[in-house]
Amino acid sequence: MSLLRRPELLIGGALVALMAICAVAAPLLAPFDPIKPVVLFDGADIVRAPYPPGTAGMLLGSDSLRRDLLSRLIYGTRYTLLFCGVAAMLRVALAAGLGMLAGWYAGASRLLDVLAGAWSAVPSLFFALIPLALISRLGNNQLNALAFVVVFSLTGWPETAVRVRVAVRELRAAPFVESAYAIGLGRAAVLWRHIRPNLRDLLLVEAAYAVAAVLLLCAELGFLGIFIGGAEREAVGGQISNDPIFAEWGGMLAKGVRERGASAVLFIAPMAAFSLSILAFNLLAEGLRRRQ
Repeated sequence: MSLLRRPELLIGGALVALMAICAVAAPLLAPFDPIKPVVLFDGADIVRAPYPPGTAGMLLGSDSLRRDLLSRLIYGTRYTLLFCGVAAMLRVALAAGLGMLAGWYAGASRLLDVLAGAWSAVPSLFFALIPLALISRLGNNQLNALAFVVVFSLTGWPETAVRVRVAVRELRAAPFVESAYAIGLGRAAVLWRHIRPNLRDLLLVEAAYAVAAVLLLCAELGFLGIFIGGAEREAVGGQISNDPIFAEWGGMLAKGVRERGASAVLFIAPMAAFSLSILAFNLLAEGLRRRQ
C-alpha cells in the first residue's frame, strides 16, 4: 500500500529495474551483435544503409555502418549506466565528504562556501566540454573513458555538499551525539560512527538525482559530438567523420544528430533512451525523498 501511495517511487523503481535487466541480460535480449554490420543484398548489389525500421528483422533499422540500432540501444544501457553510475557515485562521495566536514567543523564550512561558490559559477556543460573535447582528440579510448568519469564526478557536487552540511548540523544536536561524547568518543569518531550512518537516506536520494544529472550532461555532450569510448573514421557524404565503436547512448546520439537527415530514428532512439532514463532516476529520487 505504501508503494501505491507513492506512484513516483513505483514507476521510477520499475523503470530503473527494467534498465538494469537490459544491462545485465543484454547478450540475451539483443537480436544482433551491436558491433558487427549486417550486410544485405538486393540481387548483386549491397543494400544502402542505414536500413529503415523493420528491415531483415531489425525493429529500429540500422545505422550507417549497418549495425542493428535496437541491439546497440540495449547494449548501450550497459555501458552508459556503468559510466554514468560510477561518475555519480564518485560525485556523491566527494560531496558527502566535504559536506560532513563542513557541517562538523566551522573552518571547513567557510572553506566549502568559497569552493561551492566558485565551482557553481562555472556551468557543468562548459566545465566538462573543454577537457573532454581536448582528450577525445587524442584517440586513446582508455584515457577518454577515464576522463569522462573524472570530469562528470567533479560537476554538480556543491548542491549535494550543502545539503549534507545542513543535515549534519541538524544531527549535531541529537541525543545520541551527547551519549557518544559521554562514553569518551572524540569528534572525528562521532562524525564517522554516528553521524555518517544517519545520512544514508539523504545520500540515496542524492545518488539517484546525481545519476539523472550525469545522464543529462552525457546527452548534452552527445549533441555536441563528444561521447564515451572509441571511434572509427568513416567517409559519409564525401566527409570523414568519427563514428562510435562501442554501443553507448552518447555516441549514438552524436551520430544520430550528424546523420538525422538519412534517418530520423538514428536521432530519436538514443534521445528517447536518455529521456526515459533521466525521468526514471528523477522519479526514483523524488519517491525516496518523499518516503523520508
